[in-house]
Amino acid sequence: MNLVLICNEEKVFDGAAVEVNAITDGGPVTILPQHKPYLTKISGNVSYMTEADEHFAVDIIKGFLYTNGTDCFVVIDKEPAR
Repeated sequence: MNLVLICNEEKVFDGAAVEVNAITDGGPVTILPQHKPYLTKISGNVSYMTEADEHFAVDIIKGFLYTNGTDCFVVIDKEPAR
């Protein structure tokens, strides 16, 4: 699936991913290709794995995640580095 990750109004990642994990108010979720349409607020760590088997994680303040099964959009606010 195509993942678009936007952080503080800047596109951080736009490419193929095989898995996206996020912490929601209701608990952890995992988004895989062909997931049914889904929209949720996220309130914790977001991680994803690319097709090259690379793993990335982002600590966040808040955000939301939407998928239609072929695309996944994650928009987050991240605490500025000190």
